[in-house]
Amino acid sequence: MVSYGVAKARAMASKRNWNEEEYTSKAIITWADSKWEYELEIENEDMDEDFEAWVEKHAEELAREDAEANGTTFEEIIGINYEYDYIDDNEAFERDYEAYAEFEWECRTGR
Repeated sequence: MVSYGVAKARAMASKRNWNEEEYTSKAIITWADSKWEYELEIENEDMDEDFEAWVEKHAEELAREDAEANGTTFEEIIGINYEYDYIDDNEAFERDYEAYAEFEWECRTGR
């Protein structure tokens, strides 16, 4: 079995942009009623690549639901802003390595 440090060094060497990839972490839909503007924040908990397209498609529906929850009426969408965050490759590598090490141990012990 390859040690954790060696395996991580190999993974980092094979990936030019280690810990530099971004994903859309949050969408902020700004909508208005007749008097005020409101902001609705939607988290991308699954780091879905199609998150922005999904938000664009469902923005009006989400704003209408938020208006109902706030006891007002939806009139228009003012805009949609997105926030971005980095994908933590260290955490993903550690999770994958632990799963691999457990699998290898089970294979060796016959479980």
